[in-house]
Amino acid sequence: MLLQLPLIQLETTKGSLELVLFEDELPNTTACFINLVEQGFYNGSKFGGPSPDLRLHFGRDAQGGGAGFHIPLEFPRKLSFDAPGMLGLAGTGGDNGSEFFLSREALPHLDGLLPLVGRTVRGLAVLAQLAAGDTLKRATVLQKRGHGYDFYREVTKDTRVALSRT
Repeated sequence: MLLQLPLIQLETTKGSLELVLFEDELPNTTACFINLVEQGFYNGSKFGGPSPDLRLHFGRDAQGGGAGFHIPLEFPRKLSFDAPGMLGLAGTGGDNGSEFFLSREALPHLDGLLPLVGRTVRGLAVLAQLAAGDTLKRATVLQKRGHGYDFYREVTKDTRVALSRT
């Protein structure tokens, strides 16, 4: 049931979007995203990316940097970039812990290549108006489950470090 899954609100210069996160399928990626939202990491960041007409990237902090880590990739088989408003993890290595994108159309060619983290449940009209350079004013966790959201980041191939919110 969608109401039991985490919900995130993105307040932008063009209006608000609400995203549901696929925590059951991507627990570590969901925990990472929730932690960064709660820390205010995305507040003031700009939308952009290499192809903003197909997918609008966000996740560099206000100074243009990433989170400085990467997380293990999760690829559930039953999820597909089959509609506009899908939330994906933008990178597959290096600094992939913080940069996400919203699809502007169905992008099934990305299935299995980039993790699908969630989908837009409110605000598709706002997404259609967003352009590269618009600001993500504030990201807020609207709903989450009643457990901790520790997550793992990869420091090297052989080491995983648990991060806790403080």
